[in-house]
Formats: sequence, structure tokens, C-alpha cells
Amino acid sequence: MQLHPSDALRDWLDDRVRSDQFLLFCFEGEAGDPDALVTELRQRASAVPELRLRAVPVPGGLDYPYWAAGLVGADRFVVHRLPDPSWPGVQRAVGELLTDRLDITAAPWRLHLLAGVTGAPRCATTATVVVLQVSHAFADGMRASALARALLSEPGPTADGAETGPEAPSVPAMLLRAVTRVPIQLGALLVTGVRAGRAERDLADPAVPSPAPGCPLSAVNTDPGPRRAVRTIVCPATDLRTVGTVTVGALTAIASALREFLGDFPADRLGAEVPVSVARNGMARNSYRSAGVRLFAHVDDPRERAAAIAADLALRRRRLAHPAVDLRDRPFTHLPAPLLRFGLARADLGAVPRTVTGNTVVSSVYRGAEDLVLGGAAVRFTAGFPGLSPVMGLTHGVHGIGDVVTLSITTSPQVIGPGELDRYEALLREALAQVARA
Repeated sequence: MQLHPSDALRDWLDDRVRSDQFLLFCFEGEAGDPDALVTELRQRASAVPELRLRAVPVPGGLDYPYWAAGLVGADRFVVHRLPDPSWPGVQRAVGELLTDRLDITAAPWRLHLLAGVTGAPRCATTATVVVLQVSHAFADGMRASALARALLSEPGPTADGAETGPEAPSVPAMLLRAVTRVPIQLGALLVTGVRAGRAERDLADPAVPSPAPGCPLSAVNTDPGPRRAVRTIVCPATDLRTVGTVTVGALTAIASALREFLGDFPADRLGAEVPVSVARNGMARNSYRSAGVRLFAHVDDPRERAAAIAADLALRRRRLAHPAVDLRDRPFTHLPAPLLRFGLARADLGAVPRTVTGNTVVSSVYRGAEDLVLGGAAVRFTAGFPGLSPVMGLTHGVHGIGDVVTLSITTSPQVIGPGELDRYEALLREALAQVARA
């Protein structure tokens, strides 16, 4: 079982653009001794075949790495003793975690445990916070959420001590396979390339929704540098559903907050890059494509703005679901690993484009029922923090569990300073209140 080229791409780019996912779960109450919790969680993880996987590279990068089963070691778990266990202190600690990067050949996921947290949203007593760090090469948002549920559900699965699962071929077998695959891959690349050209013409048909127009760069579309800062806003899902779905409600509020925050930026040109789930592509662990969605920030009435956003989002989804999109992208799945590495090594990630797909990223994932338990402590909310990139210095997460949704803000002090981040958070809270009243 090899990494799909699209997953390998994410891993190989991660040296230059951090893309690990960080799934936060907050449990109300003391969950018990952290070391005992780690022992319990390690047993649970050992019983989930998916969580035992790691990547085994092919010598010389001649082919895509293999997924193989192994032991869940103690290094998969980190207990953090926070100097400031208040909720603002936790947010600062999460910002620091976001600068970390996983090596999927050692561990494609890691769990961080923060105990004794005070002042957490929706928590009347102290809380225990779990942050599951997952490589994007290992899972997309939906898959990572499912793995988190498998790890944090109660009662957890019982480990039987068996460490069965896929094994990587021997080194000679890897090398032989790599050499024999290249002619086959090049042939398939040629055939699918011809079909991709036809698919591109099909997508130009007026009956197919056109791609969203690019957005001019704003003050937040700049290099974020190495540091990160996060904020979280927890609210009832009903506050967002007043104008449509949770995702549309969040986009409606973000549009208003960005309009006020960016000042003179043309409000009618504001847009968001929204990951949209698509049918799973073979063995790929990431099954989404990004859509540019207009935010209609110049429309004052929240209901009218939401209706326009929902209609635009529906058009983008229709385009991404068109069979020609998959045919257009098919050649990439046959690209030999050395050619992909060659291209990535020469890609100029620092080049500043004239336009961007969206001025911010808005990633929305529902993580299921509010039934997770950790050591007797019950889950109260969940959050996520979409990564930044060379021209994306502000992203938003919309993550729900049960009837509670968390809107997260991820940025960098290099893009939005602490005082300005306070102002943007206040603007977003006010925009959410307007949506709730709509």
C-alpha cells in the first residue's frame, strides 16, 4: 500500500509549507493522572489498525513510500505542563504547536495532552485539552476526525496485542518495482494527458459553472513567517443556522468581519478558499478540492449575503463534481515519484501571484455526536486550525461536535499583531451576533 501521489505531494511540500492538522478537543473536568491517560490512549491506539501505520521510504526517492504497520510508541504522546493553564495560555501554546512538523516515517500522528486548564469555554470547572496532530499526507479533515473519534470514544476498543497490518516490501523488491513501474507510469501519463485535454474543453462548456474569479491580494495575503497565533470562538450551532447551513453562516459572519478589518479593500472582491469534499480517489487519503467562493461582503443584510454565498458555493460544488474535473487531474496519479520530486524542488513557492483563490481559507468539518469521554471527563467542544501558506496569512476553521461549533482564527504575529488580532476577534464575534439575530 503506497502513498498516493497527491498525499506524497503534501508530505514533500511540508518541508517548505507546514500543513499538519491540529484537532483540538476540550473535555470538562479533570480526566485523571496524565501518565495514566497516556497509557490508556496508547492501548486504544494500538487496537486501531489505521493508527499503527507509518511511512517507509523507498531508497533514493525512486518511488512513493509505503504504508506499513508498526508499534504505537510512547513518542506518539506528549504531556505539556503549561506555565499558564488559563484559556488564553492554552491558545498561546496551541499557536506554538502549529509550528511543529511530523515525520511520517516515524509517526504520522501525535497526541498532545494539556491538563488542569482553567477558564475554557463551556466549562464550569477545570478542563483537559487534547490536541491530535495529524500529517495531511496521512488524512484529510474528515478522515482525521474519524481517527480522533476512534481514539477518544468511550468505551475505547480493547487491544488484543496483535500488531498485524500491511508490511513494506524488502528493499530489493522496492527497487525492482520502482524500475519496472516507470515505463507503465509514463505510458499511462501520455494516455491520460490526452484525455485531460479533452476534459479541459468539456469544462469550458457554458453549461458547466465557471471557476470563481481570482481575488486581489489583501493585507492578510502575505508571507506569515514562522510563528503562529490562534483564537477560538465557541457558539451554539443554531446561531449560524439562522441563515442556512453552519458553513454558510460562518462564511456570512467572516465576510462582515473581514470587510471591517481590511478597511479600504474592495468588499465586492473579497473571497474565501473553501475545501469541498469529493468522491474518494482510489487509495488517496485526501478527498477534497478547493473552491473559490465569493463572500459578497458589500451586501449589508446578513440573510441576503448568506443567500448569495450559498448560491455561489453550490455552483462551485457543481463544477468540482463534474466528471471532467477528475479526468483533467488524472495524469497526476501516474506521475513517477522522481519527476514529482524534480518539479517540487524547482517550484518557486515564494512567487507572489496577481490574484488568489480566496483572501482567507475557511475549512468546515462536523465531527459527530457530543459523546466523547476521556477518563470520565466529557467533551464540550472541538476546534481546528487550517494551515498558513506563503500568500495566506489568515485562515478560519469551522468545527462542530454535537450542537456546538467553534470558529477558529489562525494567523501570524507577522501578519496580524496581538492588538490587531484582538480587534479582529471582536469584529468576528460581533458579526456572529448579527448572524444569530438575522
